[in-house]
Amino acid sequence: MSQNMQDLLQQARADALAAAPPMRSDVDQVVKAGRSRAVRGRLLRAGAGAGTAVAVAAALALPHAFGGAPAQTPAAGAAPATAAALSYPQGTFAYGFRGYTAGVFTVSAPILVTPGYQEAYVRRGDEMETMYDGSAPGSVASSVPGYSALLTVYRPGAFQATRFSGAQAVSVNGRPGLYSPSVHYQPGDTSPSTGALAWQYADNAWATVASVTPDGYSKAEFVQIAAGLTAAPATTPKTPVKLTWTPPGYGLTSVGATDDYPNGGPYMVSSQRLIKTRPAYTGLTATVDASAAGSPTFRVGVFPVAYANSSKAHPGTASYCNSGNADLCYRMTPDGKYQIELHSSGGLSQADLRHVLDSAQVADPANPQSWFPISA
Repeated sequence: MSQNMQDLLQQARADALAAAPPMRSDVDQVVKAGRSRAVRGRLLRAGAGAGTAVAVAAALALPHAFGGAPAQTPAAGAAPATAAALSYPQGTFAYGFRGYTAGVFTVSAPILVTPGYQEAYVRRGDEMETMYDGSAPGSVASSVPGYSALLTVYRPGAFQATRFSGAQAVSVNGRPGLYSPSVHYQPGDTSPSTGALAWQYADNAWATVASVTPDGYSKAEFVQIAAGLTAAPATTPKTPVKLTWTPPGYGLTSVGATDDYPNGGPYMVSSQRLIKTRPAYTGLTATVDASAAGSPTFRVGVFPVAYANSSKAHPGTASYCNSGNADLCYRMTPDGKYQIELHSSGGLSQADLRHVLDSAQVADPANPQSWFPISA
């Protein structure tokens, strides 16, 4: 990586640490600041397609995301297969579908599951989150597969389509749906209208697909993505970090390859969020950001070392904490390739935070076959 790029990374990290708001981790702040500084530093956007973002990111495999097995594409002239009806898993934390393709769109394997829904990235074409370092024309510093929409599959009875009042009626695989060009992924979003689709994949069971970039999707594109959703055997999420001790009163509220949106992103390998009072996950009109639910919470995230501040990198040692943030502690894998980061909303001592990390069992983040099944 060029010295110019190294300078940008270091400055982005400094910006992030200097202005860290509540419940945004060191890594999340680095990426957020890096995106902003990349624009100011004249680092160009990738030309991979609509929704492409500038990001500080390392090239890495995403075993939970776009690495999922896609559905088979029908041969030319063949009639498309009828989508198998989706039945939501009974378990509190379980995946019930797999990654698939729909025309130019790739839907990832589920990247997050909560007691009320499971979620996946939607990628249009070959869009990437890519940053150029400016050392030469077209010189790519880093990139990961990008996404411009999110697919959310809600547990039966968990979702109410009240935000789609007045929306246009559509049909998805013969089942009722609602399309609106003005509904956002989250209520209260004041960004340019991007559009969303909600449909019933089963009786009283809803799924949504919503754009999260200003480029937006057409009604036909949303319907195409929705029509590809099919059933898969229920699967328990796995994590490279097994927590053998947690502070009394905390329980799991979300788990997957990333954190509740808008936290986290494709640069993560794994995330577990625990909370004192779990949100209800009923009567939902959108997804839940558990970090903003008002109850004490903490996240254990796993990131490639490219996202770790080098001054905090201590491979193969016991856990250690951020000298400037009492709610942020770390532990690295013995090979020094990944950092495990624990970030608390407050109220936990550093002794407790370090106990969580030191007592955890850690598998190889690069080998999902070695990971631990999640237990609620």
